Amino acid sequence: MTAAAHRFPSTCWTVIRDAQQGGVGVRAAALERLLSTYWRPVYWTLRLDWSESPESARDHAQSYFASFLERDLLQDVAAERGRFRSYVKTTLKHWMLNQRRDQAAVKRGGGVRIVALDDLDPVEADPPARDLSPEQRFERELMRAIVDQAMTELRAELEAAGHGDRFTLFARFHGFDEADHDASYQALTREFGLGAHDVKNQLARTRARFRDLVLAHLRDGLSSEADLVAEIRAVFG
Repeated sequence: MTAAAHRFPSTCWTVIRDAQQGGVGVRAAALERLLSTYWRPVYWTLRLDWSESPESARDHAQSYFASFLERDLLQDVAAERGRFRSYVKTTLKHWMLNQRRDQAAVKRGGGVRIVALDDLDPVEADPPARDLSPEQRFERELMRAIVDQAMTELRAELEAAGHGDRFTLFARFHGFDEADHDASYQALTREFGLGAHDVKNQLARTRARFRDLVLAHLRDGLSSEADLVAEIRAVFG
């Protein structure tokens, strides 16, 4: 594996190509990753922009993703056409307009099951800010999903390499650990038995890898890393 492949193992467009061209197993895994990333912004778009109840938004999200697969819309997606998330927003709008025009449409599951949508309580307990525009809300919810996935990937990667403490250190320092801990350099040096220099070096290496993972998820048609970094700053202020 090349250094570049390690740094950006699976960009959004790589996932899409796998979904378009891979065998059944590869396609299913690729589609699952895309859907698990996009379900939250889709759900909140339906809840707030289309005034759907939680249960209705969940059902419509499931049906939208099923329709997405059944109609094979991924075959129309290509990197040179722009951002994949823009494509999701456009197809979701058209799909909902069709649903509203056809109230007798039969709900479809299509075999699509998004585990994160099964329990709505934690989702409803953490809604997006009401003062955001629909565009801002979609982008922010998508970014949150990407950060969550990047953290999951980072943890799995470090634990597989026998560096689970590096993930714990990173999560603690940057506030991803919800437990009430003192995350100062001094407290971390005591807790992990490291010198201050080692703490800083480990945090820097882990932060760089986390950044790569986030950028890989965002790399869906933008032209450069600078564009991606600027976009993250625009979304989070």
